[in-house]
Amino acid sequence: MKKIMSVCLVCVFVLCMSVGFAAAAGKIPVIVASSVDTSEQNYMNLTYNRFTELANKYSNNAFEFKLFPSMQLGDEQESVRGMQQGTIQIAMLATNNFAVFAPSCGWVNMPYLFDSLEQFRQLVDAMWDQHNEWAIKEGGSRALAILDIGFRQLTTSAKYPVRTLQDAKGIKIRTPQNPLMVSTFKALGLNPTAVSFAETFNALQQGVVDGQEGCFNNVVTLKFYEAQKYATEINYSVHSANIITSEKWLQGLTDTQRNALVRAGREAMEYERTKVAGMLETDNKLMKEHGMELLGTVKDIDEWIRLGRTAWPKCYEVIGGGDAAKGKAIVDLALSKKK
Repeated sequence: MKKIMSVCLVCVFVLCMSVGFAAAAGKIPVIVASSVDTSEQNYMNLTYNRFTELANKYSNNAFEFKLFPSMQLGDEQESVRGMQQGTIQIAMLATNNFAVFAPSCGWVNMPYLFDSLEQFRQLVDAMWDQHNEWAIKEGGSRALAILDIGFRQLTTSAKYPVRTLQDAKGIKIRTPQNPLMVSTFKALGLNPTAVSFAETFNALQQGVVDGQEGCFNNVVTLKFYEAQKYATEINYSVHSANIITSEKWLQGLTDTQRNALVRAGREAMEYERTKVAGMLETDNKLMKEHGMELLGTVKDIDEWIRLGRTAWPKCYEVIGGGDAAKGKAIVDLALSKKK
């Protein structure tokens, strides 16, 4: 409770200061919460910089963006609450943490659903309007961009190199606080431990968990390599993140301002897609330079896929907000749009 109150007080203070500054400049203040630091190698920052540039270009410099990186305004789920309370206007966070507030949007986190990034992007584009309808109705926020940075993989400490599913048995693996992902790792017969993203580095460093799942980009930019030795490709879900904005705040803007943000988000998303392959290559290089060993794809990937998909019925229930039939219908809709 004390932590939540502290975050709220910080948000109120930041909002008051930013409103005064922006008003003096004749611009609209935009508080932006980010879960990552300002590393240029981080895919969220690459997109954010492009987004703000385009947003002001299309709006005749109407906005004064104020970025608060490294979860200064709270962890990813707290930033969504900040938008709902009106203290934050835009947040950059993993899709799985927004899906806690908008369960229908969790279809993008389904395990072993996508064969490639290209397939993921095609479905994101095909589902864009429907996805945002769910996001607004359930979470009060609109996705301006849905980013991807390869698949969610596995890293482990020096004691636990993982080359097969059997190697991963008994290892305490950090997962997000998302029941869909927890269910997936349980279906694999593994030992998931749900930990807030804000606490992940400390949990790894202190040995609370032995490994974590997520994109290799986070391993590099958030320095997880300081507590992890091995990197294993399990390709179980695309690692995606959202730039989201409060729908209530967005609708209070003029048409020109609102359209500028929407257009900037889509164009920044397209820009990020052209950079992903190069960023993934650099991530691998940097992990090696920091002493990590890249083990490649697990030898028994077909078994991971088979068992991972046994979690689908539970995933349907999560995506459907407790209604498995609704969740299955959402996933079936996405699959029906596959080219």
